Amino acid sequence: MFGYVVVNTEHLSEEDREYYQACYCGLCRALKKRYGNIGRITLTYDMTFLILFLEAVYSSDPDISNRKCALHPSKPGDFFSDPIIDYAADMNIALVYYKFLDDWNDDNSLFSLMKSKLFKEKVVNTSVRFPRQYAAIEKGLSELSIVEKAGELNPDIPANIFGNILGEIFAIHEDEFYEPLKDFGKALGKFIYVLDACMDLKSDIKKRRYNPLILYSSTEFKEILSLLMSDCTEKYKELAIDPRRKNIIENILYSGIWTKFQSVFPTKEKEVPEDAE
Repeated sequence: MFGYVVVNTEHLSEEDREYYQACYCGLCRALKKRYGNIGRITLTYDMTFLILFLEAVYSSDPDISNRKCALHPSKPGDFFSDPIIDYAADMNIALVYYKFLDDWNDDNSLFSLMKSKLFKEKVVNTSVRFPRQYAAIEKGLSELSIVEKAGELNPDIPANIFGNILGEIFAIHEDEFYEPLKDFGKALGKFIYVLDACMDLKSDIKKRRYNPLILYSSTEFKEILSLLMSDCTEKYKELAIDPRRKNIIENILYSGIWTKFQSVFPTKEKEVPEDAE
């Protein structure tokens, strides 16, 4: 993903902050354990949110450990571990791997090809465990590449493709939560794709790169994103969320996810758009 699904630390309780950090550190350790130290460079807050969300839907209580790590050797810290965190690590690597391949196919970037080879063997091995998700990632990024190369100016088309990818990733199991999780993930993916296009528009114009919002004014961005996030939060409300985790998830959906946008496109009120509440 793109690094937008973050918490607003100013409005986070100490308890939720510690829980969030333990999820993040747990993902970091899972990446190292499953993919070596190279896996850690792919660590994202977006996949930390995937962990938070799935743990809340399934009311999971991950195992907790406390120890020092090479990145923070001064004092020990808590970190979680469980199958959901391992799953997030696998999905994180899959997205990174196929993104490197996509960059190689699009730009003949030898650097991207070399990076993809670092993960190829392990991705192939783990793809057997999650064939539906890996197929969705591979197919979706291929479709996205075709649409972007064609210069498609209807942002709904590429946003829907990316939404489909994220929908399959959020739907970890084919159980009673499959459809609502898939719907939520798709709505979130559409928002993230368009948010990224908003954030990159000025740079993309300057560098003559593809951007589906090229015909839009930045004054329209807030309304577009508010509508997309409204759909996302409606899908969120359809899920039964562990009440212990509602505050941190809603911190991200109603506030944290807007922080980078507001830093570039500030409003006088410095508030989240009404439609997202």
